[in-house]
Amino acid sequence: MNINKIKNSLPAFTAFFYITAIFLSLPQNVQASDVKTLVEKVIERNYDLKQARSFTQQASDESKLAQSMIYPKLSFEMSLVRSDDPVFAFGSYLRQGRFSQSNFDIDKLNSPGPVDDFTASVSAGIPIYTAGKIAFGIKNAKTNIARSGQQEIMTRNNIMMSVLERYFAALRFKETAASSIDAEKFAKSEINDARALTAHGMAPGAEYYGAEAVARSVSAARIESESGYENAAAALAIMAGETQIYFSSDTKIPEKEYFVEPLENLTAKAVEMRSDINIARLQQSTVNDALGVEKNNALPSVHAFGKIQTDSYDTKYMPGHYTVGVQLSMPLFDQSHSFKVNMAEEQFRQSNINLSSIKEQTSIEVSNAYINYKSSIKALKEMRDAKKQAEKSVKMMRVLYKQGKVSVIDILRAEEQFLSVQAAFFKAAYNMNTAYVSLMYVSGQLSLETVKTINDAIQEARQ
Repeated sequence: MNINKIKNSLPAFTAFFYITAIFLSLPQNVQASDVKTLVEKVIERNYDLKQARSFTQQASDESKLAQSMIYPKLSFEMSLVRSDDPVFAFGSYLRQGRFSQSNFDIDKLNSPGPVDDFTASVSAGIPIYTAGKIAFGIKNAKTNIARSGQQEIMTRNNIMMSVLERYFAALRFKETAASSIDAEKFAKSEINDARALTAHGMAPGAEYYGAEAVARSVSAARIESESGYENAAAALAIMAGETQIYFSSDTKIPEKEYFVEPLENLTAKAVEMRSDINIARLQQSTVNDALGVEKNNALPSVHAFGKIQTDSYDTKYMPGHYTVGVQLSMPLFDQSHSFKVNMAEEQFRQSNINLSSIKEQTSIEVSNAYINYKSSIKALKEMRDAKKQAEKSVKMMRVLYKQGKVSVIDILRAEEQFLSVQAAFFKAAYNMNTAYVSLMYVSGQLSLETVKTINDAIQEARQ
C-alpha cells in the first residue's frame, strides 16, 4: 500500500465530515446551562423533596396541635328532647325549676306523660398536672419538626449528588467520544484506500483486515461513549423538567484539584452536621423523654372542669345551674408498669447504640472517601503524564508512517492505544470529581456552596 497515495487520497473535507458526524450523533436540542443552575432547577421541581417539605409542614401543624393541649377547652352544647320516661321527666321538672308537690303523685311519677326539655350548656376544662405527658407531646412534636427538616436536607443532598454524578458522567463520555474522531477517521481512510486498490485488481491483505478491525474497535468505543452521554444528558433533562437536553455541550470536565480540609476536621464536621446522625440524636432524645413519661405514669393527673347549664320547657324562663370541680386520677395498681419502664429503658439503650454505630460508620465513610479522593488526584496526575507521552508517541509514529518506516498496522495500533489512554484520562478526571463530591457528601459538607465551587471549576476548565 503506497504511503503517499494514502496521504493524497484523504479528501480535504474528511476531518470536517467526521467532526460534524460525531456531534450530530449527539443530542442537538441543547440548552447552555451551568451546573449550579441545573442543580437549583432540579431541586425546585423534585417530587421527593416536595414530599419531604410536606412532611415538615405536617410536623409543624402537629406541633401547634400539641401546644394547644395546655390551653382551656371550651365547648357549647344545645339539645331539645321530648320523652315520657319517668326518670327523664322527674329530672327535667327538677332542673327546670317547676317541680311541685303534685309531681309526687304516684300516677304522675309512674306515668308523667311527655315532657319537653330544652338544654343549653357551656363547659370548660383545663389540665393542671399530667405527669409530663403534655410536655412530652409538645417536645416530641418539635422533635418531629427537626427530624423532618433533617430528612429534607438529606433528600436535597441526595438530589445534588445524583445531578453532579450524571453531569460529570456526561462530560466524561462527551470528551471520550470526541477524542475517538481522529483515530476513527484515520482507520476508515485506510480502509477506503484499500478498497480503491482492490478495485484495480489487488487483493486485500493482512493490513486491510487489520485496519478494518481497528476501525470497528474505535467505532465501538465511540458508540459506547455516545450512549453514555445520551443516557446521562437525558436523565438530567428529565430531572430538570425540560423537553430539551438541559446541558452545555461545550463544557469540559475539570482537572484541577479541589481544596479539602484535613481528615480530622472533615470527620468532626461530619459527626456534627450529617443529617442521619442528627436524626439519630433526635430519636435518642425522644426515647429518653418517653422513658421519663413512662416512669411518671404512676403519678396522678389533675384536671379542673366547670359547666354552666340551663334547662327549660319555655325559652322565656331558663333557670341556670353550674358545676365546678377538680378531678384527680391515679393508677393504684398497674402490673404492667414495670414492664413498660423496662421496655422504654431498653429502647433508650438501643438508641444510644444506634447513635454510636452511625458515628463510627460515618468516620469510616469519611476516611474512605478522603483516601479515595487523594488517590484519585494521584491517579489523574499519572494519567495526565501518560496522555502526554501517548500523544508524543503517536505523533512520532505518524511521522515514521509518512516516511514508510512503520506499517499501517503499527500506526493504527498506536492510534488505538492513544485513544485508550485518552479514555482512561477522562475516566480519571471523572473519578477525581466524583470522589470530591462523595467526600463532601459523606462529611456533611455538600451544599449549594459546594455546587458553586464545582461550577467555578467547570467554568475555568471551559476557558
